[in-house]
Amino acid sequence: MRSSLIALITVALFAASALAGETTVSVGRHPLTITEAIQLALRQSPTVLNQVQELKRNKGLFFQAQASLLPQVTGTGSYSQIEPSLAAATAGRFPSNLDLLALPSNQPLILSPAGAPNLIRIPLSSFNSSEITNTWNMRVTVSQLIWDGGAAIASRRSARITENAAYYTLRDTIDSLVETVRTQFYQIILDRALVQVQEESVNLLKSQLDDQQSRYEAGTVPQFNVLQAQSQLQNQIPQLISAENNYRISQVTLARTLGIPADRQYTTDEPLPVTGSLDVTPIKYDLGTALAQARANRPSLKAQRSNILAAYENVSVAKAGYQPTITANAGLEVQQNPLSNNMRNTVNGWFFGLSGQWNVFDGGLTYGKVKSANAQLEESRVTFDDAVRQVELDVSTAVDNLRQAEETIVAAKKGVDVSLESLRLANERLAAGTGTQLDVLNQQTQLTTARSTFFQAEFQYISAVAQYQFATATEVRYNNLFDESGYHPSTLTRNEATKALQSRHDSPLDVGKPATNKSKRFSLMPPQGKVTVPND
Repeated sequence: MRSSLIALITVALFAASALAGETTVSVGRHPLTITEAIQLALRQSPTVLNQVQELKRNKGLFFQAQASLLPQVTGTGSYSQIEPSLAAATAGRFPSNLDLLALPSNQPLILSPAGAPNLIRIPLSSFNSSEITNTWNMRVTVSQLIWDGGAAIASRRSARITENAAYYTLRDTIDSLVETVRTQFYQIILDRALVQVQEESVNLLKSQLDDQQSRYEAGTVPQFNVLQAQSQLQNQIPQLISAENNYRISQVTLARTLGIPADRQYTTDEPLPVTGSLDVTPIKYDLGTALAQARANRPSLKAQRSNILAAYENVSVAKAGYQPTITANAGLEVQQNPLSNNMRNTVNGWFFGLSGQWNVFDGGLTYGKVKSANAQLEESRVTFDDAVRQVELDVSTAVDNLRQAEETIVAAKKGVDVSLESLRLANERLAAGTGTQLDVLNQQTQLTTARSTFFQAEFQYISAVAQYQFATATEVRYNNLFDESGYHPSTLTRNEATKALQSRHDSPLDVGKPATNKSKRFSLMPPQGKVTVPND
């Protein structure tokens, strides 16, 4: 029975670890693939984690702005004890007697009852107690903003727009992170390939040196050939050392992007082993289509346009300073009867009132706020216009890099083929005695250069594809990873993840978005001072 229980627990633990392995990328147990690297980056990269907290911060600002539109319920209470001597001193500031006039029910009121036999005078000191006086009261107040010139509504709308802009910024952060990880990952693959090229070159030069050394000892070649081979080998070794150093640096760079702790980065000669190859998958692209996609889809442009809409609402907030503010107050109050020292003897009732404030003259404060808000609005429009130009430049640069990489791959492939054939012929001529050792060494150098150029061209194309997909916001595979459960930061709630998915496809100009139609139309206008160049 006991052994069966132990076996059952063992199986359960193994199954749990297997399930955990499906959603958790372990660093160090096996080389990372490109998909695993991006999964790890999406979950724990500092840039994504910071942007998630920015979402939460803007959500808090929205709640703060919305609070002024909702009723405010406040409960207050007080309790005090007054010493008899202090109570007597306080009573000295008031009349010391209470005069009561007793009249029959059918007798008219006498306005001057001095000396009347039915006048009763009661000293107030008879109400004083030698005990401590206790007083208390409780009040519940409900206040509601009635009118403030639209400032509260505009503030709430601005806060909601700013919150949406944070989601667009998150999508832009994801796109940028995916591009960075892809580039850095394949940089490791490239550096590893360059190390292999340099190692093969060094090994060939070593074999060439051994061959010339044997020939020299046999007396068939002069010592100059040996020295020449040694010189070529010693010149090649520093390039191998540099390639190995670049390989390690590229791994550490990617490890930092993935948020891997430093103690895992610097304890081994290979901090972050990866698996993969420089496989080029051609893509179709068109500059005109790419520009249209970028203008419509880039999350950074959506965020910049949201900033314009928020700035427009901030102008309304500033202009509301010219309007009065009206607030309604109502509630209930319970307090101890002031004529009794019995704490259970209470009086209660309700109250209602309106309060208002209008700054007839504020020394130009509101005027200054309006002027500043208008300037910020115009600045946001200029910033958006500049961002559009930058996006267009990014797309154009990516397309040019793709074209260059395509042409370079074709030329470099031919260069490798020619260098291989030239090296083969040089070796045959040297063996036949019709060639020289210098020809072989030169061809070996040319082959090393050609192979390095070919690998670099493949990397440039892969990097250009990542750059193109980032510039046009057309990357789909790894964005889908983020939207799937388990591949985003644990601090991102389900509702936030849903909004992040929606922000991937919507626009701040969509119907139902928290902006007025007037502000949306205004955001489409060119900024002041912009020169419009007519089409010829």
